[in-house]
Amino acid sequence: MNFVFSEKEKEQIKEAVQALESESSGEVVPFFVSGSDSYDEAKWISSLILTVLGVIFVGGLAYFWLLPSGTNTLMVMTYLFVSAIFGFLAPIVFPTLGSFLISDAVMEKRVRQRAFQAFLNEEVFMTIDRTGILIFISAYENKVVVLADSGINAKVQESDWDHIVQIVVKSIKEERLAEGITEAINECKKLLLDNGFVVRSDDTNELPDDIRIG
Repeated sequence: MNFVFSEKEKEQIKEAVQALESESSGEVVPFFVSGSDSYDEAKWISSLILTVLGVIFVGGLAYFWLLPSGTNTLMVMTYLFVSAIFGFLAPIVFPTLGSFLISDAVMEKRVRQRAFQAFLNEEVFMTIDRTGILIFISAYENKVVVLADSGINAKVQESDWDHIVQIVVKSIKEERLAEGITEAINECKKLLLDNGFVVRSDDTNELPDDIRIG
């Protein structure tokens, strides 16, 4: 699933960020990646599966005396080698195959690692009151991570972000991601205001408002 943000969609997201920051003391950083990892192990798993199936297939033919006449060891080994190569290439040709071969727990871990990296790289922590929020979207895994800095975490529980996460995850599946991100930012604004994070009189824009695309 490939997402390309139009200039209008980027501007729509930026305006939502600016609206949040005009009323609350929070600073939001929306960050999108097509995937959080290459999941190279999926290629080896697929290769192993195809090789094992090839062994079972050849063994079954041999057991029932169904192998074509003239079949020799070299031919069998070549068949198994081709099966292994095809299995290795399958996740590359069909990227969605990898999502069936990699466990959800592994993908969850890789996405969170990539989100923490983005949090540091984008310096979301560099606000006076530590009120930065990262909304990290990883499309391949259909996963979203919201990371808030310590100033917000003092009042807002991690579970409070679950509704916002689900908004974006749903929008990924429905292929209306820009709309989902905008809605999520608006929900962040409500959550911040409900917890007393109102804009200060001396507030300044400390982080860029544009969506980051990694």
